[in-house]
Amino acid sequence: MLEKGKKFLNICLSTFLLLSIIFLFSVQNVKAEEETDTINPDEIQMSVDSLLTGISSKGFHPSKGNYLSIRAGVSFNTEQDLEGTAIKVRLRILNKSGKYVYEKTYKNIGGTNFWGDPVTSFDHKTIRLDWNGKPSKGNEVGKKPTAYASNGTYKVELFYYVEKDQICIKSVTKTKSFKVSSKAPSGSKGLAASTTIPEYTGVDTVDYMAEKMIQSAKIKLTMSQDEKVRRIYHWMTVNFKHKHADEFVKAKNYYDLTSTKAQKRIKNYKKKTLQNYQNGKLIFGGSSWSSFMAPYMQKRGGVCSDQAAIFVILCNHVGVDAGVCNGYYKNLDGTRAGHSWNYAIVDGKKYYYDVDVEIQNYSKGQGDYYWYKKTLKQAKKNHIFQ
Repeated sequence: MLEKGKKFLNICLSTFLLLSIIFLFSVQNVKAEEETDTINPDEIQMSVDSLLTGISSKGFHPSKGNYLSIRAGVSFNTEQDLEGTAIKVRLRILNKSGKYVYEKTYKNIGGTNFWGDPVTSFDHKTIRLDWNGKPSKGNEVGKKPTAYASNGTYKVELFYYVEKDQICIKSVTKTKSFKVSSKAPSGSKGLAASTTIPEYTGVDTVDYMAEKMIQSAKIKLTMSQDEKVRRIYHWMTVNFKHKHADEFVKAKNYYDLTSTKAQKRIKNYKKKTLQNYQNGKLIFGGSSWSSFMAPYMQKRGGVCSDQAAIFVILCNHVGVDAGVCNGYYKNLDGTRAGHSWNYAIVDGKKYYYDVDVEIQNYSKGQGDYYWYKKTLKQAKKNHIFQ
């Protein structure tokens, strides 16, 4: 009986020692995790790479149909775990006294990963604002949100920061001055007189081919928005083909991207583009699908979704805001087919363009510009928007 008691006691002591060791390791691990939770601001690289305003030489005239285009590019990189943090941008319009007239905050700038934590490495994320000249609610100058900003000198202030538990861990600020003047062009004339902000995709081969296409279409940045879009539309109509997969494989390559000479040209083009970006002459934007457009641009062909995506790339390249519409096309026989087409903002107004249907019918003898620059009412006659 005594021997059994000793064995039982030894088992209890062994178990106690084992649990004690496990507990000590657990405490050390918790401390280690607590230590790693501390974020070192010096190990965060963040920058406001560019801050641009689309404005006429006489300034910005707040008025119906006119707006001030503000675009900024930001980058971020760290190897630290940023769990529980937020990467934000606060954009303010400040008056001469430094009080804000307008304020807007952009959250989750880089997006989030699968676990919902901030993405800790990204280049050239674009911040966009088209300001109509009216103050935001709760502004510091006490102006009504329905009134336009008064004449004077203002600043765009971009406050780019990392926040945890409502405490700013690190920040970068950049400002750009501009003038509000009732003597500047107003309405659509103000938009037409505004400086152009080109938007590139950031994909070297795509931007390189877009530049070649723009040159071939003889488009200059000083042209009106309408003229730029008109030339892009016509050039694609004449030079692109509607091609399905079986035709696409055999199609001709119009642009050399692989030879040693081509690689050197693309490398030099990239260097020049980055310099222009850093000097505030353009921004990088584009969608995550931009890189997939390279083969379709190289072969100048594809289906409706490809043509629509390329139309956007070319418009953005020369500073015209454009996008893709998805839905159905209504055929003459009453049937309908899944389809993609475009819109573009020309002098502050949205118009619709169907370059793919134009391409298909142009080769059959239909005149040019048949599906060019339609109002929403006109576009709905043949298109079902989704």
